[in-house]
Amino acid sequence: MVEPVLDIRNLTVVFDTPAGTLHAVNDLSYTLMPGETLGIVGESGSGKSVHVLTMLGLLPCPPARIVSGEVLFRGRDLLALSERELCDIRGAEIGMVFQDPMSSLNPVLTIGRQLREVIQRHAGLDHAQASARAVELLGLVGIPDPAARLAQYPHQLSGGMRQRVMIAIGLACDPTLLIADEATTALDVTVQAQVIDLIRDLKNRLGTTIIWITHDMGVVAELADTIQVMYAGRIMERGPIAPVFHQPRSAYSWSLLRSLPSMARHRRLYQIPGSPPNMIHPPPGDPFAPRNPFATPRCHRDVPPLRQVADSVPGHQVAAWYDLPAAVAAHPEIADA
Repeated sequence: MVEPVLDIRNLTVVFDTPAGTLHAVNDLSYTLMPGETLGIVGESGSGKSVHVLTMLGLLPCPPARIVSGEVLFRGRDLLALSERELCDIRGAEIGMVFQDPMSSLNPVLTIGRQLREVIQRHAGLDHAQASARAVELLGLVGIPDPAARLAQYPHQLSGGMRQRVMIAIGLACDPTLLIADEATTALDVTVQAQVIDLIRDLKNRLGTTIIWITHDMGVVAELADTIQVMYAGRIMERGPIAPVFHQPRSAYSWSLLRSLPSMARHRRLYQIPGSPPNMIHPPPGDPFAPRNPFATPRCHRDVPPLRQVADSVPGHQVAAWYDLPAAVAAHPEIADA
């Protein structure tokens, strides 16, 4: 039996603030298999970035506090490791690509220096070997004249080129898992498409397992095998791309998809009513219930567990007390709004 690369079990993370305890990640559990690309979507504050920063030990504690849970990476609980042990894993076995390459890259160090630092720290190569590997990596991510780029500084490269450098750094030691947190948000549409094609090509060639965090449902449709929709620190729906996009079972997923611009729809763009909850004082029951036009009384009372959708493909899961297709059919005025 193939073991998962990542197995997150009942992870709960809070932030202790002057206003009270903010519940950022709430009883989060999921697995990630070798070679799988998982796209994680949701509004700001849904716990997408917080849970991956938690498992890498990159959240300041305090104010962050891990209440419970395990994060098993290849069988080892990352939350139980020392800072030194985590440093050996970060960059070597788990690569990270952050949102803004201009703030992630050191502006006073050359591209070559920053690439060599990662390679020498984890691969144990000397300066010449690390430089050769750096040139190889820059060529791998499609940067022209890679040898000349080693002497350049981040400000001398375009936004798309800087993001490719960040991807090269993330892939420097052939990690088992690559995490990209809003890696294309700051790029224009053309460069974004180039980066997505690059990641897809690298995945096919290297077999890397990927977590892609984004607000963009279109990017997930292009790149991911599995989509995970998060809201208020919980998973609302998870499954293969096709059933979630074409037959969503969570009202939140359904609302997100209706909010996308479409040339085929001749009506006003849908807007999800209300605002995300205040997670210092989270609502009881389903956190999306106050904004859900199909919510039942039980939705406002009890938190729904994540369960397999009975009449869908294996792995399609939803956290809901209602039957969305039946609710939509019973309220066409909402569906047509």
